[in-house]
Amino acid sequence: MRSAIRLASVALVAALWVVLVPHAEDCWAADDAAPRTGPEIYGGVYVFGSLAQNRNLNVGGEALPSTTIKNSAGGGFKAGVFPAFTGYAVGIQAESFGLGHEVKAPASMGASGMQSGRGTLLAWTTMVSLIIQYPGKLIKPYGGVGAGWSSSYLVDAQFMKGAVTQTGTLRDTSPAFQYFAGVRVLVTENVFMFGEYKYFASRYQWSGNLEPSLDFRTHIVAIGVGLAF
Repeated sequence: MRSAIRLASVALVAALWVVLVPHAEDCWAADDAAPRTGPEIYGGVYVFGSLAQNRNLNVGGEALPSTTIKNSAGGGFKAGVFPAFTGYAVGIQAESFGLGHEVKAPASMGASGMQSGRGTLLAWTTMVSLIIQYPGKLIKPYGGVGAGWSSSYLVDAQFMKGAVTQTGTLRDTSPAFQYFAGVRVLVTENVFMFGEYKYFASRYQWSGNLEPSLDFRTHIVAIGVGLAF
């Protein structure tokens, strides 16, 4: 899993470099002709692949062994600002993104008898992040950390623990955190593309008679496009 993530991230950065570096001369010339004086403001949209870690569902205080979470995809949007007084190196970013995963724990023997669980996890997350970048003219590597809230729905949930069952659509809003690194590459003076790796985590705790929960962790590899002013 980690090797695949590293290979995907390297391939993404390499592709951006090969496709976009030929535009460097025009972008640098534009930058030299009109040096920036105000804040750098940007916004973008992106799609991503989500490679979730298999972490056990928890039902009634007991883990359901061999839980699997299928890899999936999602998308989002973000906007941020780098103030001039930081040398365009330190900024604040806000973003929202959604993802979905199939979650399944096969039948196993627990303290109260047979137990199992399954459902479709849908989550929409809003984060605010501190971001640091290298303020280059063409290529801008960056990294950051953030925190926020993740609203989750476990659709078509089916849980069993002994003689007790719980079904339906479960809802929860929980704290979330992330850290990330990526690179932005200018296509024109104002248009850029970017590739990014993100590690995201949130602990979803749904209500109900069995109080199911999931300590969710995923690796995200994203590609997107945006505008900078």
